[in-house]
Amino acid sequence: MFIEAVIFGIAIFIGWMILDLVREKSFRKESIYQSFITGIAAALGWIVLELIF
Repeated sequence: MFIEAVIFGIAIFIGWMILDLVREKSFRKESIYQSFITGIAAALGWIVLELIF
């Protein structure tokens, strides 16, 4: 259950970074932090959904 959530969070982080790279053509600290926070939120959401269902 938690391994799936971690993998999902990493996938969201990488996907968000790719979208930022395509849009802005560079990496910034701010976009890396935003991607990291989004990945954590996605992983936590996955865990909550696993606990509910």
